[in-house]
Amino acid sequence: MKLFGTAGIRGITNMDITPQLALKVAMAYGTLNRGTFAVARDTRYGAEMLEKAVIAGLQATGNQVISLGITPLPLFSRFVADNCDGGILVTGSHTPPHIIGLIPVDSLGRDLYWDKSREIERIVEEENYAMSSWDTIKDTRWEDALENYMRFIEKKARGIEGYRVLIDPANGAGAGIIDRILENLGVEVYCINCERKKIPDRPSEPRKESLEKLWSLSEKFDLAAGTDVDADRVVFGAGGEIISEDVVGAIFAEKFAKSAIVTPINSSLLIEEVARKKGFRVIYTRVGPPEIAEQILRSGAEFGYEETGKYFFPPDTLWGDSILSIIHLLQIMREENAELQELVKRYPRFYQIKEKIPVARNIKNKVVDAIARKMEKRIPQDAREILTIDGVKILYEDAWLLIRASGTEDVIRIFSDAKDLKRARELVEYGKKLVREFISSSSPRQG
Repeated sequence: MKLFGTAGIRGITNMDITPQLALKVAMAYGTLNRGTFAVARDTRYGAEMLEKAVIAGLQATGNQVISLGITPLPLFSRFVADNCDGGILVTGSHTPPHIIGLIPVDSLGRDLYWDKSREIERIVEEENYAMSSWDTIKDTRWEDALENYMRFIEKKARGIEGYRVLIDPANGAGAGIIDRILENLGVEVYCINCERKKIPDRPSEPRKESLEKLWSLSEKFDLAAGTDVDADRVVFGAGGEIISEDVVGAIFAEKFAKSAIVTPINSSLLIEEVARKKGFRVIYTRVGPPEIAEQILRSGAEFGYEETGKYFFPPDTLWGDSILSIIHLLQIMREENAELQELVKRYPRFYQIKEKIPVARNIKNKVVDAIARKMEKRIPQDAREILTIDGVKILYEDAWLLIRASGTEDVIRIFSDAKDLKRARELVEYGKKLVREFISSSSPRQG
């Protein structure tokens, strides 16, 4: 039984992710791990319903549950790492409103690695739960994760007083939280899309095209930051422009990396240039927080990021934390006595184009596998290498093309990266052409 994707278990609310499934997953988690577990949720339809099922499953297997209510992921994971043996967050994160997820984490606050998630799948399939006796079931405790997070962040946030910051938390769990934290740290904050809603006023995924209002207003502020609904992802803007997530990753890498950083295979070639200049190693992984966190722990890397806008600052965080990312970026700006646009100009320009094509769940992996087999048999002209760490990546001397099945949506993602915009567009069009050809050949024939 395969339940977990690149980040937890995701699907359509009350169709794929039902209270019955949430109960079973929580019972499996509570069977595999024993102790005190935090449970929290985001703002979307069905989250409260699933949260209750998760709590019931953990209680049924004899565990103590601490309910945090509506809580963004950075506060949730921080609370778990400081106080618990693990936890489960109910959130759709960056996905559309009808999609929701179950995100189990371990005692470090990070997404479960595959060994643990496969065990949960096995227990659910076998329905072999360690049920608690009636007289050992523990009542839920209620805690406020904000107070715990403030104790952590106040130690990290020196030197950001007086900055003017615009934030857009996508009407999600971070609304009313991120602005409050920053204001308590001496930052002047203006917030858009700051009322919590079941369906956000803009797409949850923070990308240039979904942050038009943030982009247009950013000239009036020192920094602009747009997050997804659970606030682990963040995209930055300044001076009327949205800044590439890879450029921000390069800025952080220069600041924090000593020996190595960890990043998935869809990161820009820019990070290779920075690594050569600064003398640190780039460790590539499959896409997804479980892989990044695991490789950070194994390698001792000082920083990790993915191009979605998730930045990892070990040992403090083994998860994306938009709030800590905002604070660190402001601190770098102050240390360098520079506006963000000035920092960005220090790096060579790479153009990354990111597109996706809807593909049925039952064939998306087959399509990518078929493309990989074709590429390995016949490498395209002027390509130098084919990588199949995650999907298929075609490496050229000055560019790359990546085709991979999403682990959270029923889409195939086509990314390109090049120093020349025309070249990046040509590669994406080539990738889209390949995907469409193989979709046609993989779809069931009518007859």
